[in-house]
Amino acid sequence: RKMIADGYRDVTVMTIAAPSANDQSFSADTGMAETMMIFRESADAPSGRGIFISLKRRPANEMESVETARAISAAARDSNIRRLEDGPFGGTPISVGNEIIGEMVDAPLSVSEPWSTVGIQDFAVPQTAWHLTRGTLWLPRMISEDACPLPMATIQDICAVGVNHNNIVGNGNRTAFTLTQPPSSNPTYPMLWNHNAKLETRMIVAPDSEGRVKRGRESRAGEIWETRSRAHHNADFRFNSQPLTVAYTEDETIGGTAWKNIKFANPSQEIAHTLWANTTLGMICYWHHSTRQQSGRGRIPITALRTMPTLDVRKLTDTQLNAAKNIFADMRAAEFLPANESYRDPTRRELDARVLTEILALPPEIAAEPLELLRQKWCSEPSVHGGKKTAPPNSG
Repeated sequence: RKMIADGYRDVTVMTIAAPSANDQSFSADTGMAETMMIFRESADAPSGRGIFISLKRRPANEMESVETARAISAAARDSNIRRLEDGPFGGTPISVGNEIIGEMVDAPLSVSEPWSTVGIQDFAVPQTAWHLTRGTLWLPRMISEDACPLPMATIQDICAVGVNHNNIVGNGNRTAFTLTQPPSSNPTYPMLWNHNAKLETRMIVAPDSEGRVKRGRESRAGEIWETRSRAHHNADFRFNSQPLTVAYTEDETIGGTAWKNIKFANPSQEIAHTLWANTTLGMICYWHHSTRQQSGRGRIPITALRTMPTLDVRKLTDTQLNAAKNIFADMRAAEFLPANESYRDPTRRELDARVLTEILALPPEIAAEPLELLRQKWCSEPSVHGGKKTAPPNSG
């Protein structure tokens, strides 16, 4: 990304917003998701921007390919291409006859975060995410004057991130434990290690493993135990089967391959973050920052987790933190549907509304139609539903 942003101009990035890798391929026989990129070497200072094109489907034959290329060229000649920063209005449509075959948007060539504008069905979603991660809640159908400021920060700003799983269990010199599954009834070193979607439908989850200290590694085990926490951040989020961005354990627990420790100095902030992260907006922050090589799945390694934008819970007042405690007490045992089904999940809808109105004191109407529409749009993205039948009707 840095090489392209720093040394090239007239950057065009084209992908296909389809649910399967085969349908995301431009080639006739690879069966792999592909990205087509066109750019020119530049001796002058590059613009740092590119045109991102997302087609609804792969052209069926050579004639369609030619007409698609003509339509893209015609749309690209328009000097008024919609920008990512313009607000949640979608991209500039690409049309062949009366059919809209895709959209394009002018966006920064970010170096510090993934390009969230690839493989997109509706550019209003990354446009919303772009503003949200920069501290403005601006939802589809809202005019700019009604957009609301939100305190945002990165994960590393608000809490300490634990160690990576390969520094906990394994053969390396930095590891201290062997892994035992399932855990004993009273584990000395409980761990939340793997994903089990059937057991992760509530914000409160139980440890699934325990660590046994290797002989001679007792000191290292103590160092790792110091990173334990109750809040655990998802590092490998399968949107179409898992409901939680952050899981909460009753007792402090070591994280693992699927769940990373995030340790807060203030337990009330830990609860507030757990609530926010599991709202639709919190999940969109994750989706926006994640790498999405597989449809229906987003990954954030521990290094990228540190820079992920999130609500700055340090800015919440005692009254707001008390409101978070009340919500958590009411909803800790509530059952969530997988993330891609948020559009029809009454629990997610309740959490969204209560966090926005009771903690953030935003107008109730924001949690109604605009957020409902955003949920529909986000859940309709192929990168979220991955082609599952639980996608919203008429999804791409």
